[in-house]
Amino acid sequence: MAPKVTIVEDASRIFIQSLARGIAVLEILSQAERPLNLTEIAEAVGLNKVTVSRFCYTWVRLGYVHKTPDKHYQLAPKILSLGYAALSRMDIRQVGEPYLQELSRRLGETVNMAVLDGLDILYVDRYVTEPIMKHPLHIGARLPIYCTSMGKAMVAFLPDKEREDLVKRLHFYSLTHRTILSEEAFREELKRVRSRGYAVNDEELSVGLRSIAVPVLKGGYPVAAVNVAVPTMRYTVDQLVERCLPALKETAQTIADLLSKQISVKRISRRSGGDV
Repeated sequence: MAPKVTIVEDASRIFIQSLARGIAVLEILSQAERPLNLTEIAEAVGLNKVTVSRFCYTWVRLGYVHKTPDKHYQLAPKILSLGYAALSRMDIRQVGEPYLQELSRRLGETVNMAVLDGLDILYVDRYVTEPIMKHPLHIGARLPIYCTSMGKAMVAFLPDKEREDLVKRLHFYSLTHRTILSEEAFREELKRVRSRGYAVNDEELSVGLRSIAVPVLKGGYPVAAVNVAVPTMRYTVDQLVERCLPALKETAQTIADLLSKQISVKRISRRSGGDV
């Protein structure tokens, strides 16, 4: 079954609805685990096949989508040029890269960094020591915020109104027997995260996977999160906290400090009109 995407609707005269629908087609193809035919895409985005066929034809002509001989569609390599160009320009990834790598080496475990993107987290860097999930993740991958430790860690530290607005927009669905499935339960979980300063994913995303995450705070705002992901057979939750949390907090704080210093240097440079 193909994933579902909700097309953004906006009555503003300057909003291009057809563009939003075309992007929704790309989002569906990016989430699919195999090439999709027109019927599957149409059902996933809630549009008719004629409209979807026009979007697909356009994306194929532009080189961002590939049409297989049996008339299925999948993203073409050209699409990576957009994603990686954006990621390569993200200061936080450039700043955090050596510290994430060192954290992974120090703990001997998989380490990830993500940012918030709508109702999802977006992976911007990761260092993998062993496969844990059935479907491996990659830089640029997206996951729902409510079943991920990094999602919880960031949302918990958002300003109250922004956090509540986001929670109300969530669509909960079960990924495992431990997945949080309601706004009320998610709010309670976020309270616990704020209280203790870290978030845990205990098989809520994938059976056999545990992770612990802390936010990267800049001026008190969660600009990213970092986590350590481990197999459940090797760590209990208590062991995960005891063995990984101190080093994880240290890494997140280092990245946050460097981001603040980087901004200060840029401001000085602009004022002086020269390089620093």
